[in-house]
Amino acid sequence: MKPKCMICNVSMVQATASYKGLWMSPHFVIARMKLLLEKYGNHDATTNGRFKKEREAWTSGMYALGLSEMQNRQWWVEIETDEQTPDARVHYMDQSSGRNCIQTQSIEIVDWEEHVDDAVKVIKQKCQRAYPPHFCLLVLARNGKNLDVEMLTQEVLSESVPFGELWIIGCLSAGLMTMVRIVPSAFRLDFETVRSLEKLRGQPDVMRKLKRGTSTKVRDLGFVYLPLP
Repeated sequence: MKPKCMICNVSMVQATASYKGLWMSPHFVIARMKLLLEKYGNHDATTNGRFKKEREAWTSGMYALGLSEMQNRQWWVEIETDEQTPDARVHYMDQSSGRNCIQTQSIEIVDWEEHVDDAVKVIKQKCQRAYPPHFCLLVLARNGKNLDVEMLTQEVLSESVPFGELWIIGCLSAGLMTMVRIVPSAFRLDFETVRSLEKLRGQPDVMRKLKRGTSTKVRDLGFVYLPLP
């Protein structure tokens, strides 16, 4: 039996200890980053290593939101908690064959920081490491600099790129995001976060896969209390 709040008499929810095994909606991780900014301020929330997982969740959440806008699907974010790579995974449940089939993309995330002028330098550093070909490199543009996509594409494709996909994501203005794909082919999507989130308002906040291995069953966890770090 769950204890009840002495003030409002509502059943209390036990805190969830970590991100392990959680599939989080774009709305959930984006709202969580907003709370982090309000609690700790912009500088700490965006630079402190203590909040690295929250930043990766937000970046993956914006990417998942863009994918949802492109494909009219519900995408979910899962933060890696055990292994060094990938940083995150995004999932959707494909039912086109008449049965549930989980489609997953593994994400490596790198920030294009304010003090770095050239995005090519950031991307080349990541491409020097060995990654499986199904991995996606997601570059978060944080420096506000203009991007020459054609020149960037030429320079990147002159290198050996281990990633199956390479995207750059950034903020054009308040509430307006852009996603630019460099690999395997050029593509751009601009989307308004509020409108895109509104389309997903029926998506549960958090799900959990019931079993390991090939199981495709997931469970809506309902209201989840995941304390901020």
